[in-house]
Amino acid sequence: MTDPPFAVPPVIVFDLPAPPSVNRTRRVDWKSQKLVDKWKRGANGFVLLQRRGQPRKIYGPYELLIVMSEAHTGIDLDNGIKSLIDYLHRIDAIEGDDQPRLRKLTVEWGDAPQGCRVHIRGIA
Repeated sequence: MTDPPFAVPPVIVFDLPAPPSVNRTRRVDWKSQKLVDKWKRGANGFVLLQRRGQPRKIYGPYELLIVMSEAHTGIDLDNGIKSLIDYLHRIDAIEGDDQPRLRKLTVEWGDAPQGCRVHIRGIA
């Protein structure tokens, strides 16, 4: 979906803490649940500060570029992705991560001052 007068796909960028490992979030482990809850609270604070001046939500198809900082996490590059995408849906930045919506996913190591930088770009 595009912004009507300019036909430019909307973009949302968030700097977030590095997400917890899926190895910890997808099993019943109450210690890990505390870690996940702590991460969500921290991420919520970052989102509240960064939402100004950005679209509130990407509607329709979109692509994600996720940049993780090696200095902020010891997890494998692919290990925090599911928690992160589920979080983006929970805070209503995206409609969902199902096949018609999430069209491209790129994950890489790079510059992410808080641990993780997420670019959500709508696709026209």
